[in-house]
Amino acid sequence: MSYSPDLDAYFSRINDSGSREPTLETLNRLIAAHVRTIPFENLDILLGRPISVGLEAIEQKLVHDRRGGYCFEQNTLFQQVLLALGFSVRA
Repeated sequence: MSYSPDLDAYFSRINDSGSREPTLETLNRLIAAHVRTIPFENLDILLGRPISVGLEAIEQKLVHDRRGGYCFEQNTLFQQVLLALGFSVRA
């Protein structure tokens, strides 16, 4: 089964109700909203807790649990959102 991000929850998390069309304007707006609302966080690493890099686990932590994440979590979530919106993404 393939992963598909919960776009409604993601857009709610970043407080964005704008267009979801894959345009440069949308990309710039999403970048700004993402970095403004989902902070860098490495508390689990510092506390010695295991980190799941599964797509569902990352979405749960950053979107549904409203926590931040470290660079891999942040970029993985953002990549999946962009792909779901129809952007061409290279990683």
